Amino acid sequence: MRARDFLAERWTAATLRNYFDNKRDKKFTKRDVTVSEPLPGCILLQYKTVPDVARSFYRVAEYYDGKHYGGRPHMVSLVDFLDRKMDRDGDTDYFKFWDGFNIPDHAFRAWRSSVGQLTQAEQIMVDAVDRTARGRKKYCVIGVGGKDPATVRHEMFHARYYLDDKFRSAAKALISANARNPTFRSIKTTLIKKLDYETNVDEEAAAYLYTDSQMRLVFGTEAKDLVNQFKTLDQSSLAKDRK
Repeated sequence: MRARDFLAERWTAATLRNYFDNKRDKKFTKRDVTVSEPLPGCILLQYKTVPDVARSFYRVAEYYDGKHYGGRPHMVSLVDFLDRKMDRDGDTDYFKFWDGFNIPDHAFRAWRSSVGQLTQAEQIMVDAVDRTARGRKKYCVIGVGGKDPATVRHEMFHARYYLDDKFRSAAKALISANARNPTFRSIKTTLIKKLDYETNVDEEAAAYLYTDSQMRLVFGTEAKDLVNQFKTLDQSSLAKDRK
């Protein structure tokens, strides 16, 4: 699915100003990313713009998503990446709209051990992760471009799903309860056929419902009943923590 059809609004006048006009240094620098740990083990890297986060994460994301290149995680060449992302007009719009990433620790470590020379943006990202993850065996790296709170919430869902057993159990219970729901099944179909998801489709559907952003744009439905169910994950996980 291409930017002209999906999430094209990410490529805004503000993006153009921030990325092309207002940057003090045209090279990627530490000033372009803010690092935090919103919950234990969740390493959040927040970038000023979508191109900033995409240039930092595309190789580790494609490594983790290696099923598109032969069914297993492995290093992806720039040529293969561009070939898979290129549309019939020769355009590659990945750096216009891919504004969120989530990488679990095992995938990050495997990529880091085999990637070889890093770009400047990747080196800054790796250094930030190494500093923040020091001493942790389990963590999840999430990268977000821009200031859209819905994107942060979406990627935080994936981090919590990976790191928090109670949250994951509650989410899986909702997924199981709605497995035959026609709307839930339709959302999964869209993820598979239009967004190229092949694995973790249930988790991705749950992340969209939990976030409640762009549901009609992406899936053609507001899915209010499902959204309300998945929004209760915040309350249910907090309630379990109090016990």
